[in-house]
Amino acid sequence: MRANIHTWKFIRTILLFTLPVLFIGATTPTGPDPIAPPAPDEGMYPLSEIAKLDLASAGLEIPVEEIYNPNGASLVDALARVGGCTGSFVSAEGLIITNHHCGFDFVRRASTVENNYLEDGFLAETRADEIPAEGLDCKITVGYEDVSERVLAAVEGLDVAARSRKIAEVSRQIEAEAEAAEAGVDAEVKEMFIGRSYVLFKYNTINDVRLTYVPPRSIGEFGGERDNWIWPRHTGDFTFMRAYVAPDGSYASYSPDNVPYKPKRHIRVNADGAHDGDFVFILGYPGTTFRHRPAAFVDYHERVRLPLISDAFGEIIDAFEELGEDDPERALELASIVKSLANVYKNYNGKMLGLRRIDLVERKKEEERELRAFIDATPELADKYGGLLDEIDATYEPLFSFGKERLAYWTIDRLVGSHVALESLVRYVDLKGIPESERPEKLDDDELEAKKHQLLNFYYDRLDFERDRATYVAVFRAALEHPELRTVAPFSRFADAADPNAAVEEFFREAFESSVLVDRDALAAAFEKTHDELVALNDPLVETTRRVAYRLEELDARKAEIDETLNLLEARLLDVKKAWKQERFIPDANSTLRLTYGYVRGYSPVDATYYNPITTLKGVVEKSYIDDPVYDVPEILYKLYERAAFGRFYDEKVGGVPVGLLYNMDTTGGNSGSPILDSKGRLVGVNFDRAYEATINDYAWDESYSRSIGVDIRYVLWTAWQVGGADALLAELGVDL
Repeated sequence: MRANIHTWKFIRTILLFTLPVLFIGATTPTGPDPIAPPAPDEGMYPLSEIAKLDLASAGLEIPVEEIYNPNGASLVDALARVGGCTGSFVSAEGLIITNHHCGFDFVRRASTVENNYLEDGFLAETRADEIPAEGLDCKITVGYEDVSERVLAAVEGLDVAARSRKIAEVSRQIEAEAEAAEAGVDAEVKEMFIGRSYVLFKYNTINDVRLTYVPPRSIGEFGGERDNWIWPRHTGDFTFMRAYVAPDGSYASYSPDNVPYKPKRHIRVNADGAHDGDFVFILGYPGTTFRHRPAAFVDYHERVRLPLISDAFGEIIDAFEELGEDDPERALELASIVKSLANVYKNYNGKMLGLRRIDLVERKKEEERELRAFIDATPELADKYGGLLDEIDATYEPLFSFGKERLAYWTIDRLVGSHVALESLVRYVDLKGIPESERPEKLDDDELEAKKHQLLNFYYDRLDFERDRATYVAVFRAALEHPELRTVAPFSRFADAADPNAAVEEFFREAFESSVLVDRDALAAAFEKTHDELVALNDPLVETTRRVAYRLEELDARKAEIDETLNLLEARLLDVKKAWKQERFIPDANSTLRLTYGYVRGYSPVDATYYNPITTLKGVVEKSYIDDPVYDVPEILYKLYERAAFGRFYDEKVGGVPVGLLYNMDTTGGNSGSPILDSKGRLVGVNFDRAYEATINDYAWDESYSRSIGVDIRYVLWTAWQVGGADALLAELGVDL
């Protein structure tokens, strides 16, 4: 087979995208407030929209310019995108607070079985003791500019495929110009409204970030996956880090000579916290939402994407937990990926349940029927948009036929290092037989040799055959649970086995034992073979890789074509919806800086149940009596609780030290670590989750069920002080004990 590649794939970053326990550990039930504040507006508002909001009437007690001021320092200058999360500067010395789960992998990397900071926690007694969070950076938004006119002018009159390529080309050009014009600036053009508006965002990137205080895992991850996406919640999901720059203030990689970063603005802490009914708002970098997408998009997610990925991830989680069951070092190695997979697994199950519960696909179809009537009632609109909705449905249709197959291969491609290595072998051999001038990527022989050398001498030692075999088995087992995949190679060979799961297990055990992959010399020799000679090896793992790699490439290309067409069609859909509804549309989240606001407020998720919006330390202790390791707590916490050693953080209104905070703001992934700010712009908590019913916020938001969850600042401070002994940290935060 000849290669037809778009991207050479040696190593990839793993991009990882849970039914409620009704545990009454919150404050004494009182029911909803009969004179509760009004519901907030739905929306994750970009910087350009903040000044248009009537936040004063909602409860804000500071000028809106204190939140965002393009001509001076404001609260947005205290925000940073920390990896895939949000963080905020809380001191003039570059101290950042974010979530425990956002720093989880970086703490894991710094840990050993002997010095297990992940399990035991970590405190830097001095700044010299702070540990580099290797690979983590912080991006600070320093400006934005609407570049829609330039981008759209460049694609005028182009066909669908050329249009998509041109948008990417012009965006790269705009980014390069911005970076050349300002030293130390990283630029990124983001699509705000699909196919219609584009904004250039400028960032300063800090590459030296260090761990300052991390609570024990039994606090930072209290409740584990059992409580994930669940309220009442009692998790101390917070971590402190510090950002460093070169002595001259420039952005530099780690050096012992670096000094703490001086932010333009930092957020002050309100050690008295927030209470039921209080106005609150969040600034952060929410990831991706899909609220402007058509019914067919949601239908595809509900019937194809969510169930396949959920099943595959569930199988992988079980396999990885078995691998680490009796091996602490192995369990530590796998902790981060298990946590990420489990988070997605439960989230996707929540989404599927929520989509069925509110019947969102049918609601969107009904909206589209009403839109058709609006279009048909006006000849001018009928001429312009008459067949639009039918065209959108027809464009989505192929995704339902090949979507699950593509997603199964996608999972292997992202999670199996052995697949990536063997794909490199297959593509190398296939490309080597093609004249340089005819190779799809114009790779010359020297470049091919460099890539082979890189694999054999660097990446090979990172391969984990046991983990990869377990992942292959898990994905194939999950695929065989879907009837439409039982007839698709390479899954079909197991479909008629007496025990398909056992057949899959045996196949991959034997495949890994006999493959050229598991011997470096044999792998090196395989690189010297021709295409036919490689095929003649009859290596099952190589041939599985060949099938998955080339078929995924084919399906990715088909999906890219569909996406290009939909970009234009859905842009037109948004145009006509705006004409129909005559209301302000807020762009879907896209990892750019946004504001959302609301109130500390409980809710009633099921019949005859009302949850108050603040949990307490009493609930932590009560849950710890459950015979489940996820509810274990440090012994010191028991002792402190028994002595009522609460200090100033005991709240008479709730009858304890507040732990969890619930509010009706509009959040999604990426808002993890976002500061929860009170009416005066002071820190009262750190956002980290949503309630189970709110996992469908990505598709639809409603005040009745959409609740987000944060850790109360009083629990953060109490834990750091009493459990961690971090008195100096509280002093830096300006908190008097």
